Amino acid sequence: MMKLSRWSCLFLWIFLLGCASTSGNEIDLLYQEIMDVHDEVMPKMGKIRNLEKQFRSAALTSPNATELMRQADALASANEAMMNWMLNFNNDFQGLDEEKKEYLLGQKEQVYQVKELMNSSILCSEELIGSAFD
Repeated sequence: MMKLSRWSCLFLWIFLLGCASTSGNEIDLLYQEIMDVHDEVMPKMGKIRNLEKQFRSAALTSPNATELMRQADALASANEAMMNWMLNFNNDFQGLDEEKKEYLLGQKEQVYQVKELMNSSILCSEELIGSAFD
């Protein structure tokens, strides 16, 4: 009976250790995915600022000034969204594994929204550039 109890404790300990490392690994993977998205879109901030300047400059002399300023504002909003996300992201979040996972899942959703906003504002700008600057 004593041997069975020892084996049960050993298997329980191994199981709990395995669960903890899986959770930690999942947290690491979530964090890495967030950083990968950040690293993908961060370099586009310079492009967004340049496009915004082009639109604001072109709006000064264009009959489509309202549309150009609207697009410049959309670019500025995308840039600001990325800046705000970076400012508010806590890469040293402390808490239980479940709390960390929940935090990172929320951050993952936010960074993907920022990515979509940045990419769509660039795409719209590039489509508008052809017609607006001709």
